[in-house]
Amino acid sequence: MSRTSSFVALATLAGWASFAARADRLGSDLAALAALHGGPGDERRVIEFIRERVGGTHREGANGSLLAEFGRGDPRILLIAGVDEPGFAVSGIDGEGYLRLQPLSGSRIRGGLASYFRGQHVGVATGTGVLLPGVAAAPSVHFGSAYGAGRRLGENEIFVDIGASSPLEARAAGVSLLDRVTLEKRVARLAGDRLAGPWISSRAGVALLLSLARRLESEPPDGTVTLAFVTQQYPYSAGLRRVLESVPADHAVLLASNGGSADSIAPASGSDPGAIPGYVELAGKVGLRLERRYSHEIAFGPFGGDRPWDSSRRLAVLSPGVRNSSTPAESMSLGRLEGLARLLELVAGLEERDSPSPMASGFAQAGEPSGASPAGSVSSLEETIRALVEVAAVSGSEGRVRERILELVPRELAADQRVDKAGNLIVRVGPPGEPAAAFLAHMDEIGFEVQDILPRGVATAASKGGGNRDLFSWHPAAVHGRYGTLPAVMAQGQLDLGADSDIGVKAMGVREGDTVTVPKRYKRLLGSRVSARSLDDRLGCAALVEALRRLSGRIRRATRAVDFVFSVEEETGLNGARRYAASARPARVYPVDTFVTSDSPFGPSRLARAGLGAGAVLRALDQSGMTPRREVERVIALARRHRIPLQVGVTAGGNDGSVFPSLETANIPIGFPLRYAHTPVETADLRDAEAVAALVEKLALEELRGR
Repeated sequence: MSRTSSFVALATLAGWASFAARADRLGSDLAALAALHGGPGDERRVIEFIRERVGGTHREGANGSLLAEFGRGDPRILLIAGVDEPGFAVSGIDGEGYLRLQPLSGSRIRGGLASYFRGQHVGVATGTGVLLPGVAAAPSVHFGSAYGAGRRLGENEIFVDIGASSPLEARAAGVSLLDRVTLEKRVARLAGDRLAGPWISSRAGVALLLSLARRLESEPPDGTVTLAFVTQQYPYSAGLRRVLESVPADHAVLLASNGGSADSIAPASGSDPGAIPGYVELAGKVGLRLERRYSHEIAFGPFGGDRPWDSSRRLAVLSPGVRNSSTPAESMSLGRLEGLARLLELVAGLEERDSPSPMASGFAQAGEPSGASPAGSVSSLEETIRALVEVAAVSGSEGRVRERILELVPRELAADQRVDKAGNLIVRVGPPGEPAAAFLAHMDEIGFEVQDILPRGVATAASKGGGNRDLFSWHPAAVHGRYGTLPAVMAQGQLDLGADSDIGVKAMGVREGDTVTVPKRYKRLLGSRVSARSLDDRLGCAALVEALRRLSGRIRRATRAVDFVFSVEEETGLNGARRYAASARPARVYPVDTFVTSDSPFGPSRLARAGLGAGAVLRALDQSGMTPRREVERVIALARRHRIPLQVGVTAGGNDGSVFPSLETANIPIGFPLRYAHTPVETADLRDAEAVAALVEKLALEELRGR
């Protein structure tokens, strides 16, 4: 299998298994192309995909652009599409292993490229062809605006974390200067006939030319038709300039990305506007309406020189319609793209077909990834973390993750489980009686809630739990409706599911109050680092489950009871813990939650300095209270006896233990260092997760035996 084929296979594993078999070729090509990483100057995966499919006589230029020629003689028609996408180049590796970046988008991306990458999963394409997962660092809301939260960050404030702790580790993984960094690909089929993905319009022209190539292969044209797949359309159209200067043509059409909401045609600046009416008339023959625009400016950069065409070439710019143009939340109508495909056939001199090629009516819906852990038992702590992370459970809607935890708790403890009126899952370990201690981890995560469904077919979303809305806007979203999880894109607090009316949205099973998250994915970085939305606090829940497994069979000698509480609504006010605290008076309570660390490019040096991979954290002081010094010393001594790596820290935020009102209850928060808290790319270390599970196990044994 070729490298490109393997990348397409990966996209298939992510949820497109039935897509290609059932979909129209144009749509399936666009979906596969949009799933490929190909920043400016590193388009090899896309070019290989094209080469395997295009046919004709083709050659490749020095800069990687691919030309496919069909027919011979006059007239000479040149059709052009860019293949790359907005991205960055690695410009340096700092002393802590973070990658520094140089943008490769020019001025074509509204809002600035860094604003769309911050807090997102990315791919780092190394010179050896390996695609390393990484995250673009983002400030935690816990540290406030002084450390970047809630404000727009500039190009100098973007860092990529691949899990390395030093430049040596980053280079050992294959990273070097000039490697390209692009957004993780999440291609989703929205309602109707819309396909969404990051800057999907950057690949729409390629899909259209491949569709034309299939017909040219079987019906050679009168004259010469050259299909040019040009590299480096970002930032300054370098590939386009080379093609225009090298390929003779009587007239040319550029299929431009980042267009307006309607399909449009325009003369390139400086070319002959007399060519444009002919395209409008041809579009009418296939039932397609093209907006006529005065001019399309093509930027060739500060050193681009004169325009590389003259009026005789008649360079026209055809821009397919796109929603949320120039953002990672772009979506396109496959029906309208089919109309453009038929128009290009007429432009190439082919006769109109009797009927349009069939559009797909049954694309697979892209919701939860097919790789999510199936129901049933899992055998390791990491598998438990992954199984819980991949369940969506915004505050107030924790039912699914509670059910998953119930499946994972050892069977011998099944008789000692209950769900209280608040929705907390409580697992009692030990003999009957009041618990001497309680361990708590919260099941909920931050997210959004559908607030209103507007007549034009979009839904407004309200934040639940505290997060920076900017990190979620202009990116894929998942709406958890009555009939399951639906893909959407979020734009400035509004959810676009592809519908054209409120009736259409409601027919999909979406109602006010439904919850919204990012698509749930668990990512491995270098070494033992992992990244996912909702590590806060699914990692804590997994640590409690793991401790229960290790305690199973060892509780017969217990003299006291201990509660393991999986709480609800922590992110919206510690409500689940508050309900449990009203009915229980344990002598000690151990909230197991994140330790929001400043071990990142955005954070105060005086606060929260706990290193990833250095062990569990005794969260001795935060904004909700402090742990008695004698308890701090006791936990440190226990960890030392059992050789459990432990840090002691001071951080921001609060914890479930702060709501216990009894004078006799000591609050002893246990945490794990977490980078980028309350963002889509929370990052932790599995070594710390193991330390937390081991510490909970040993603390619970002491409590059960009355020591």
